[in-house]
Amino acid sequence: MRETKWLSAGYQDLLGICMRLALVDALFGEETPFLILDDPFVNLDDEHTRRALAMLQEMAETHQILYLVCNTGRV
Repeated sequence: MRETKWLSAGYQDLLGICMRLALVDALFGEETPFLILDDPFVNLDDEHTRRALAMLQEMAETHQILYLVCNTGRV
């Protein structure tokens, strides 16, 4: 195990998103709440952003997601 302070800002963001999504699954169980994400991938490089967006598209099959961004490169 490592402390998160040693990770890059991008990996800290990814870890935070994964923890929140796991919490949503644990709290809501059979219910499927909507998710509001406000530019969650701002600190990721292009490759990691592409992979994170692919993950969001997969999640959108089972969740309603409101995804806010200020940069069209992350759409």
